[in-house]
Amino acid sequence: MSASRSIQRRLVSLQPAWLIAALAGFVLLFFGNNAFSLLLAGIALFILGMRYLENGFRAFTGGALERWLAACTSRLWKSLLFGGLTTALVQSSSLITLLSIAFLSAGLISLTAGIGIVFGANLGTTTGAWLIALVGLKVDLSQIAMPMLVLGVIFERNKSAGWRGGGQVLLGIGLLFLGIDQMKLGFSGMEAALDLSAFAAGGWQSLLLYAALGTLATVLMQSSHATLMITLTALASGQLGYIDALAMAVGANLGTTITALIAAFSANNAGRQLAAAHIVFNLVTAVVALAILPSLAQLVDTLSSWLGIDDQALTLKLALFHTLFNLLGLLIMLPLVPLLVRGLQRWLPAAVEPDEDLSQQPRSRALYLNDAALVHADTALKVLQQELAHLASLSYQVIAAALYLPAQFVRDMAASQNLDSRLAIPPLAAREDADALYHQHIKGVYADIIAFRSRLDGELLPQQQQQLMDDMLSARDLVEAVKAAKHLQSNLRKHVDSQRPALREGYRQLREQGRAVLSVLARGSVEGGVAAERRSAELAEEQRMFSAGFERHLHEQLRSGELDGWQATSLLNDLNYLKQIGEHLRAAHDMIYTRAALRSAD
Repeated sequence: MSASRSIQRRLVSLQPAWLIAALAGFVLLFFGNNAFSLLLAGIALFILGMRYLENGFRAFTGGALERWLAACTSRLWKSLLFGGLTTALVQSSSLITLLSIAFLSAGLISLTAGIGIVFGANLGTTTGAWLIALVGLKVDLSQIAMPMLVLGVIFERNKSAGWRGGGQVLLGIGLLFLGIDQMKLGFSGMEAALDLSAFAAGGWQSLLLYAALGTLATVLMQSSHATLMITLTALASGQLGYIDALAMAVGANLGTTITALIAAFSANNAGRQLAAAHIVFNLVTAVVALAILPSLAQLVDTLSSWLGIDDQALTLKLALFHTLFNLLGLLIMLPLVPLLVRGLQRWLPAAVEPDEDLSQQPRSRALYLNDAALVHADTALKVLQQELAHLASLSYQVIAAALYLPAQFVRDMAASQNLDSRLAIPPLAAREDADALYHQHIKGVYADIIAFRSRLDGELLPQQQQQLMDDMLSARDLVEAVKAAKHLQSNLRKHVDSQRPALREGYRQLREQGRAVLSVLARGSVEGGVAAERRSAELAEEQRMFSAGFERHLHEQLRSGELDGWQATSLLNDLNYLKQIGEHLRAAHDMIYTRAALRSAD
């Protein structure tokens, strides 16, 4: 989910009395001061436009995101370029930061690539300042916004994801332009109501105060662009001094870290590493920029004269300053990226899957699902795939325990093992209860998957909807396989060491066939792709032959009197449970390890 959505949910959770009082206060402000109303309306339209741009961007990136990211982030310079260009396109460094945290949390990109994207996004966001300074304050943007809004509404109602995304982009740009126009009108009538020059204290105190104001405004509005718009408008109207405006721009840049900070709370450690890198970059850049602000201002004056920018064109000089101090941050931090990566990985180590000795584990919960991944459908589906693999691993272990398979086999199912060896009767101390293991290790993870799926809001592309359906069916298959193993164990517990040789031998054969099923599928899960598909097909045929031979031999034992009807019925029921285990595991295996690999290769 986006940072703005998190704040909205927290606002909704406020006590009704406080919420009503806040709304009443806003209503009074609107009626009391028309200029202030225009300013607030402009900010609201600006932020709403950012939201539509975000949604439009997501509509264009579904389906092939993993391959796209792999191509665009294989080198640090590519990641920087990717971050800068995408931020310039969608005009939201917060969105790119959230997406980067989601990508890293889902394992789609490396930490180095994520840092490159975030660093590039800081530079890309400077295009917004240039856009506002060059066009926004000099042109009647409402005349441009109106046709864009009309076309946006028309396109957005189209069923095609591409047209709908294009409509949302047009709506976003139109609302941005309209918001800028409203803010200009609001500021033009607010000289008496709000004079930012009143906060000037002189010297370093003034710089720190305006930097704090810029940071606070960005935190409250969740948009550094909106803060820069206010700063540029106040500067153009004479309400704000030039040096103080520079300090506010630095503060606006620092305020964007609130997005990463909010996202870090709902991300895994990999996502928190990137959030921390973003905070470090912006903090170092802000401190250095404020420390040498007079020198940077002189450099801006020098470059402005070279570029032909008039000395009184303060808004253009502010846009130039915004670009320069972000470039300064890159120059400082880029050589430190390897050191930063090592430090973050040591400070916030990524979660690793625990050892699969279920008897030594506490209650299992989801390892990979996190709120940060919900910001984009592809990242949500990616972490869901990872969690399904985790659930499959746990399910194999619980089924092996239900069949009383040796601990050595359980520890390394995918290794080449002698499947022709006869299984011994396990001692009582080694017999684990499958029902207890199900509640301890399967039910919690499955519950987390169901809860995560319910929070996958927004519209999905057809291929994403199909993948989500396949994933949920796979999770269900894994759970059903474990439940079948629980039923099988209820009879196995009674007869595994029966005094009747034929009955004891029948359950030994069922256990050995279950061992073969788990071993073949575990090896296939490691190989993936075509090899996994081939193993699954071979296993289906082998299971069919085993079942036919087992039933035939069972009837012979009934005729010879080696088994009675009750005992034969128990074996037939448990053969059916073993069939169910194999069928459900193969279905989940084919979806998780075969089709997923083939889908990634497309």
